[in-house]
Amino acid sequence: MEYLSSIKLVHRDLAARNVLVGAGKNVKISDFGLTRKVNDEQVYVSMHTRRLPLKWMSVEAIFDQLFTSFSDVWSYGVVLFEIVTLGGTPYPTIGNRELLSLLKTGYRMDRPENCSEIIYDIMLHCWNEDPLQRPTFRELSKHLEEIISRGERYFTFDVDEKNIYYNVASFNSLPPEIDDDVLEDMLFKKTSLVNDEPVLITHQPSA
Repeated sequence: MEYLSSIKLVHRDLAARNVLVGAGKNVKISDFGLTRKVNDEQVYVSMHTRRLPLKWMSVEAIFDQLFTSFSDVWSYGVVLFEIVTLGGTPYPTIGNRELLSLLKTGYRMDRPENCSEIIYDIMLHCWNEDPLQRPTFRELSKHLEEIISRGERYFTFDVDEKNIYYNVASFNSLPPEIDDDVLEDMLFKKTSLVNDEPVLITHQPSA
């Protein structure tokens, strides 16, 4: 992710389901279907309506359709939650509509029981409402290397499978939600198809 941000690419779908572990424990990022090149201001503004992974998206991506390397950093914080909980579902039992309201109030996920304070602190920094107050991927890389080099126990494998995030279906196994389409319209306004491409429709003032 540090490399992607250095070449001005925003992944927009960073999640544990899109992280592959190959031979030699080499970790690779996959699924670049939503990846976009950002402009010189390091910002990509979405002008299309499509299904998006809301529970991994930053507040500015959800409410303002602004995608940057820092919105990927927010997603990375959710990935850390998935790693620590050994594949637990983020925001368990919270639907998309409710999540929007909660995020506006500053709500963030609680610290998992098996997660150290130092890793949870990184998550919270990734979820800072102000994108410019979030760490860069380079800073995250250096910080995590320091933690690992000190031999600190940053989380344990002793998990309680009764926790709610282990008893909620994963993103890929969830059936399509009727509310998702409504949510997309609410986020991106009304759309129409022109040459099979969705475009924004704005209300023209009456003559």
